[in-house]
Amino acid sequence: MTETEFDPVAARRTITLLWRKHLVEAVKPGPKARISVDDLVAKAILRADREGLPAVTIRGVAADVGVRPMTVYSHVPDRETLVALMVDASLAQMPAPASGGLGVEAALTALVDDNHHWYVAHPWLADAHTERPPMGPGVIGKYERELAVVARLGLSDLDTDAALSFLLNFARAAAADTVRSRADAVDGGRWWEAVGPVLSEVLDPVDYPLSGRIGTAAGSAMSGAYNARHAYEFGRERTVTAIIALSESGRAGR
Repeated sequence: MTETEFDPVAARRTITLLWRKHLVEAVKPGPKARISVDDLVAKAILRADREGLPAVTIRGVAADVGVRPMTVYSHVPDRETLVALMVDASLAQMPAPASGGLGVEAALTALVDDNHHWYVAHPWLADAHTERPPMGPGVIGKYERELAVVARLGLSDLDTDAALSFLLNFARAAAADTVRSRADAVDGGRWWEAVGPVLSEVLDPVDYPLSGRIGTAAGSAMSGAYNARHAYEFGRERTVTAIIALSESGRAGR
């Protein structure tokens, strides 16, 4: 079977595991299992938070739990399913949007901030993101709560879904950018002190009129060539404003 070929049996097995607490399961004879799916998922999330998603292997999680790899396989069929369970469990723990009593703009801003914060705190979630998210209670519960915020704009159902995706895509990409920026141990101020004088000397304003003027101004203001926090705050405001403008233009056309 090729990687792109759909396996309905595997898909059903994964969705059953995702909704395991909501489905009636027959009691299996014999002694109670030493570990549960929840135990494995919790240990896998801790490992991903600590070492990143590539470090999450069946063998590694088995060692963390204190069992043999085959014991893990008796609960979770493969790593792909384990990652799906991790994503759903992590998003289930994400606090609900703090939109109560807030205006629409503030509520949308809080929604973006909450997602940005969560993805920065759990960088592996961005690595695990796919166009077909695990449709478990954590993912769908989050979707339901966030739709309630965006639905206040009064857009069509299709545009409401697209607007939420637009906001979440920005938050997730900006979070990955923030994580990369933090991984750079060089202090921005020290970096600019070192390279600024050289750049000022070699960037002829005749050849690079905009780069020289704007780049120098931005570099001085942000103590470096780039500031992830400034980029995030600038982009967040533009993103939220664009979504609100879409709603307002729709009402104006009625």
